[in-house]
Amino acid sequence: MFQSLMRIVLLYILLPLVVMLVIFFYWGSRANLELGQLHQEISFISGQAQSGDTFSIMTYNLGYLSGMTNNLPLKPSRKLFEHNLEAAQTLLSQLKPDILGFQEIDFGSTRSYNMNQLDSLATGYQVAVQSVNWDKNYVPFPYWPPAAHFGKMLSGQAILSKFPVSTSERIVLPGPEKAPFYYRAFYLDRLIQVAEILINGKAVVVLNVHLEAFDEETREIQAREVLKVVEQYINNRPLILIGDFNTRPPFAREQLSDEQTINIFLAHPLLSPALDSQSYLANEKEHFTFDTAAPYEKLDYIFYTHQKIQLVKASTIREAGEISDHFPVFMVFTLLEE
Repeated sequence: MFQSLMRIVLLYILLPLVVMLVIFFYWGSRANLELGQLHQEISFISGQAQSGDTFSIMTYNLGYLSGMTNNLPLKPSRKLFEHNLEAAQTLLSQLKPDILGFQEIDFGSTRSYNMNQLDSLATGYQVAVQSVNWDKNYVPFPYWPPAAHFGKMLSGQAILSKFPVSTSERIVLPGPEKAPFYYRAFYLDRLIQVAEILINGKAVVVLNVHLEAFDEETREIQAREVLKVVEQYINNRPLILIGDFNTRPPFAREQLSDEQTINIFLAHPLLSPALDSQSYLANEKEHFTFDTAAPYEKLDYIFYTHQKIQLVKASTIREAGEISDHFPVFMVFTLLEE
């Protein structure tokens, strides 16, 4: 009698739940865009670069304008996103970077009230290169409570330029292969954005990256893949590599492991960091880029080819406050004559 009752429970209660979970898995992890829609160049008529021979570039993990609520199990208010958007617009109007690389920028996600953050921040730029890295019907993260779920996702990376963009490309990096299949099904792609930007008619290659956050082995694999792309351009183009590398520099006073991600780039004879070890260690705390409430580590970087680009100055923009959980990094440079 008891066994028969258990079979009935399994058949009429557990089986429908399993079916519902399977249906949700395939529906939620499904993408909405076609492959050709994941990368595009968007032109604006208002953008115009200032004349001169000194230029600026900035990298900014925008944290989809969620400030220090990023990834917390709560639902931030629309007012928070509107406030942070206004603060970001004010910051950009003050800094006026000629080239700007964003990571974690939403193009129309439930978590940020379906705002197209790129459109809202593109004022003054001639071209935007938009690359989607997270396109899902429904992302059930943070896991609990369900009210805090990200829901529908359309997010990624972007490069804004006051100069024309001649070519651009979206390259997907290897993912965390050891992660469970259900994790990978809902996880974002990690990307390299490649943009050839014509600065006063001279081609400069900008690479905008967002490396793996949670798995060190995967992050090192991705760094080596990025270096392969760097090698394609570094001998015949000025090149700037920017982004969120999600790891501390090897010269940080406090290390969590012997990770080689940043060393992979520091070891290249033609690449230099905008912030060298001496400058960093002279005032380490001022160069931490994460988090913005209580900064404790540097995760965001700019590298450049020193034989073709001259560094004028570089800084961490602490004035950004808690627009994101990351601070931006800013560099002023000139192009060397060949």
